[in-house]
Amino acid sequence: MPRPPADVVVLSPHPDDDVIACGGTIAARTAAGADVVVVVVTDGAQSHAAVLGIHDDPTPAELTGIRRGEARAAAAVLGVADVRFLGHGDTRLSETLPALRAQLLALFAELRPAEVFLPHEVHELHGDHRLTGEIAVGCLKELGQTPKLRKYVVWDERTEAEFAFTSRQPTDCPAPAGERLIEFDITEHRAAKRAALAEHRTQVSLFAPGQTRPVVPAAFQRRVLERTTEAFWTEP
Repeated sequence: MPRPPADVVVLSPHPDDDVIACGGTIAARTAAGADVVVVVVTDGAQSHAAVLGIHDDPTPAELTGIRRGEARAAAAVLGVADVRFLGHGDTRLSETLPALRAQLLALFAELRPAEVFLPHEVHELHGDHRLTGEIAVGCLKELGQTPKLRKYVVWDERTEAEFAFTSRQPTDCPAPAGERLIEFDITEHRAAKRAALAEHRTQVSLFAPGQTRPVVPAAFQRRVLERTTEAFWTEP
């Protein structure tokens, strides 16, 4: 028997991007009774190696398992029970795009979502984010599905400066014509967003021995958690 259509699908390039970009909106949707599915695209295994230069204790393999648990716990805080993991290599999504395309085609065909939250295919600077958005938009068009698209931007130049890290992916895609920026008020759900982000202990705390700063810088955390709105590009 086919699954009923999902109200909302959230594409998260890494295991914490859903919370950072739209945690308050997710909490608002589930509080209103929406069926929300979170889809984590990469394994997040390179967070410590790429940002901090820490390659063991935890190893990338250890981080994969730990971060899956964190993603499930954070989603539960936001009221989401259905979390899917696609398992692509962190910072290496460009190497597995045909597999990602096949997975997203199958996923959208199954879920038939009314609303999709996803990284912007042009304005995002991080390669894993940009490619997730680009492939997702293409899959929806191929299937003839027309959900409401809510495109977020996590990695801009300010984020790169705060992380002291870049992982850019060039693009030839033009920004879709007619997009406009909208904001959702998350005032009533800031506490849930804060609690969900705290579940990502590997990212927001001094998790590894000898670690002197979190993977996600304190300034970035403050900026994310102080917001009373979440912004998305949407098509007409």
